[in-house]
Amino acid sequence: MRSKRFAVLLALPLLLLTTARCPAQGTSGSQFLGIGVGARSMGMGGTSVSLSDDSSALYWNPAGLTQATGHRFTVSHIEWLSSSSYQSAGYAMPFGETGALGLAIEQGSVEWDNTGDGMFDAGDFSGVLGYGRRLRPNLGVGGSLRFVSSSLGDDSASTYAVDLGAVYRLSDGVTLGAAVRNVGPELKFRNEGDPLPTTLAVGGSYIWNDLTFALDVEKQNDLDATTRVGVEYSPVRHVALRGGYVSGDETALGNLTGGLGVRWDESWALDYAYRPSELGGTHQVSLSAGFGDAVGLAAPGQTGGGVTRGGVIVETVPKPNLTVLTELTREIVGEAVGRMRLPEGSEIRITQGDQHDAGWLVHSVLLEELTSGGHVVMVKGSEPGEEERPRYDVWYKIITCQTTIPRTWREWVVGPRKVERKSRCDIQFRLSDESSAVVWAGEVERERREIIPGSRLDELASPGQPFASPEAAPGGWDKMLEPVVVAGIVGGLIYLFYTSRSTD
Repeated sequence: MRSKRFAVLLALPLLLLTTARCPAQGTSGSQFLGIGVGARSMGMGGTSVSLSDDSSALYWNPAGLTQATGHRFTVSHIEWLSSSSYQSAGYAMPFGETGALGLAIEQGSVEWDNTGDGMFDAGDFSGVLGYGRRLRPNLGVGGSLRFVSSSLGDDSASTYAVDLGAVYRLSDGVTLGAAVRNVGPELKFRNEGDPLPTTLAVGGSYIWNDLTFALDVEKQNDLDATTRVGVEYSPVRHVALRGGYVSGDETALGNLTGGLGVRWDESWALDYAYRPSELGGTHQVSLSAGFGDAVGLAAPGQTGGGVTRGGVIVETVPKPNLTVLTELTREIVGEAVGRMRLPEGSEIRITQGDQHDAGWLVHSVLLEELTSGGHVVMVKGSEPGEEERPRYDVWYKIITCQTTIPRTWREWVVGPRKVERKSRCDIQFRLSDESSAVVWAGEVERERREIIPGSRLDELASPGQPFASPEAAPGGWDKMLEPVVVAGIVGGLIYLFYTSRSTD
């Protein structure tokens, strides 16, 4: 099985490299798409392919929307080079159990004296709509559609672009990410067109106590590969200090970045970033406010189906298989004991028929039901008590007690995977008196069918309890995406490394 999973690792690097093949070396249009959104990200050198967790993910990696916790609104202002400014506003919100939507607008402008002929101005606008979805508890993918419009004096042009990305939570502190940004037609002024700054970016981050480390590598179609390194440190609860280093960036900006953030729980945050340059440096300020909760990515081993409130996971997923089977068993045993009409204070000996994996469950529930009713349950090998009590033997046989998956399907072919979970218990009982005469016999059964998200199926099983774990979880193309995404990130890094070497 493992060899089959690794066999598919060759697929995504080819896909990413094909997607990333852009027009030949030259100057791209809409360079404002490379400025960067979010003061936290820019203070860490622009390392956000794996870290973005709010509406800024629409710029860095749309799959980052799956890491958002609740509704979040963010506004940013940038004082850029040559007296230009740049503003953005974005909103991210949960959409369904495992998805998130994002909407953002970005606008920039610059004005200068055109060699004594009067003032000349240029402006840019971008509107983005994106969607991210958790395919598995630790794997998220996303995409966005961007409308781009630019003006230069009296001329204007517009086009569109598509972004695609993925994030993968490798462990509790390690996250990987990959994205292809600004894939679309040329931006044409009159009869002349410029390609968009299509960019392939891969990166990872590591959180250790109060420190966060991040590393991104990106390749724009007409530029050499750029390496970004960032670090964030929280010396006290509500304050974060940031720094970063950018290597290979072909701009007038300096290599170092710095920033400061003030956060109050998950309600609001104020961030500032600075990057020096020979032309005066840049300043970016971001203010974000959040409310509500949503499902974010979980580390392997976590349920991933809860809502985070103050660091506590509140479960909102369907009940685990074992919990459902326990509830059904309680209903069955309660009905059976009621129909036995046992005299108050009877001595009961419990006997199981054929062996079954769920025998311990039925026995414990039966023991609890009888003792709570005031009866004395005799353990195996014990002698009857001296008191004169009615004595009975309760025998049971488990016909079935298990969870199965009768069917799986997808909504609209490529929609989210759905699973029908069937939990069924069927138990026979026989009550005998002290002379071994059968006083009562009967069979009680219960069944429960539910429709649950396919991405939650593995979380609901009980390791070591085969009757509460379906023999084979339903497959699907999303099952194959996990190794493909990891391979794509590694393949992208290798590609950018050799591209950088060949350029040098």
